[in-house]
Amino acid sequence: MLTLEIAKAAQVVNRNLTGKFGANQSRESKMTQPKVLAFINYKGGVAKTTSAYHIGCWLADTKGKRVLLIDIDPQTNLTFLCASVRDWEIQKSNTGTIASMYKNYLDGSPINAQQYIWTTPIRLRNGRHLPRLDLIPCDIELIGADIGTGMLPTKAVFKEQARQFVQDRRFLSDAIDEVRDNYDYIIIDCPPNLYLMTQNALMASDRYIVTAIPDHLSTIGLTTLNGKVGQMKDIAAKASSIAGLETRGYAEFGAVLFVRVRIGGDVLTTAHADKMVEVRNRFKCFDSHTTELIGYTEAAANSVPVWFHHSENARRASNKQEYPRVVDQLLEGF
Repeated sequence: MLTLEIAKAAQVVNRNLTGKFGANQSRESKMTQPKVLAFINYKGGVAKTTSAYHIGCWLADTKGKRVLLIDIDPQTNLTFLCASVRDWEIQKSNTGTIASMYKNYLDGSPINAQQYIWTTPIRLRNGRHLPRLDLIPCDIELIGADIGTGMLPTKAVFKEQARQFVQDRRFLSDAIDEVRDNYDYIIIDCPPNLYLMTQNALMASDRYIVTAIPDHLSTIGLTTLNGKVGQMKDIAAKASSIAGLETRGYAEFGAVLFVRVRIGGDVLTTAHADKMVEVRNRFKCFDSHTTELIGYTEAAANSVPVWFHHSENARRASNKQEYPRVVDQLLEGF
């Protein structure tokens, strides 16, 4: 938590700062496209990566949108949904990953984001590639970087440290600025925490989407999660003020997306249905949801979206049109 001295210093440096981080307006005034979305949750196993992947793929494949997926989770799951380990190893050797790009940033070298973009990485069964979808891949080397600087310095006189605090969280914003004109949607898959890389994603994004299983353990922290994001937003604003830096945007809450919903036959289980009603009374939520289907797992093992996999389970999942309905609402609401 910020000390009283830092809070006072922020007021002195910038009397107009009200604690409301309104730089989203300045970003949007410069360019309304692309829409930048961060998929977050500090709980794992909530289909965050699967959702980011299928939403991005459907936008590119059927909606004609130019999509950039960015994997900032050192587990590298989004990357491996897009490509095989062998192809990723070749790409990493030839071009590098977001970990290489981040090292450039820390060294003070040009980011050169375009160099690290893997164009059309998803190879389909017929030999062609999924069009209009690119990827900035990740690897485990990012794991040390994600620890980062936790809080703002405790003395207001440390202007340089405040500048470094903000700079640590602008890497992804600066990288996206280099390539944003090439895309309609940029989708960031975050690690299951609120550490440095997730904070980078939030500073770079317009909205954040929280995936959640509609059960007690997966939804109990939604209020805390939104509160923590709000605190990080205020701290970043105050740090920018102390350092004399331009106040930049920070993601606003978009919606909760229910995932892995259990069904009995064709009906939602009572426990999940009741929890969805409860959460919808408190938060903005997508009307559509996804269910727990083995077809998604089978498609993931082959690094293709579920509608391109030919197993019976994948066809059954594809026919339910779960992610297409989510995308339709996303296009209407964002």
